[in-house]
Amino acid sequence: MQLTDKVKNCNGCEACVLGCKHACIKIVKDENGTKKPIKNEDGCQKCNNCILYCPIYNPVELPTFEEFYEYNDEYYHRDMAKVYRETMRKVKSGTVTEFVGTLCQIAALKSLMGDKLSHDLRILPLHCDPENPKRPECRGCQFYK
Repeated sequence: MQLTDKVKNCNGCEACVLGCKHACIKIVKDENGTKKPIKNEDGCQKCNNCILYCPIYNPVELPTFEEFYEYNDEYYHRDMAKVYRETMRKVKSGTVTEFVGTLCQIAALKSLMGDKLSHDLRILPLHCDPENPKRPECRGCQFYK
């Protein structure tokens, strides 16, 4: 069973890629350019870490942000699993670290960090307009009220 069967509104945040301890998940773009996780069924050990770290399946609460930054396509085309790893590594070492991302990506990072955000982490949220989405998978953000 693929992840999108369990998580109907997947936004391609890539938390599941990092959460999978067996490296069975990769992100692919469908015919519409939407990023989706694909699970290698042969390697999957059914540990459910992919689902446990999914901020849509297990929602997290985000802090209130005073300022949003304009969306930039440069941030959309990043390998988010790599960005999450690097960010968590820097924070764990005690380095003050900036993370730039959409609310979906911030929720994914928070989920991967055990639903806690370090005081050494500076978050720069990117604006993603649900009325005029600039990313194919932006369907309105259920993380932020």
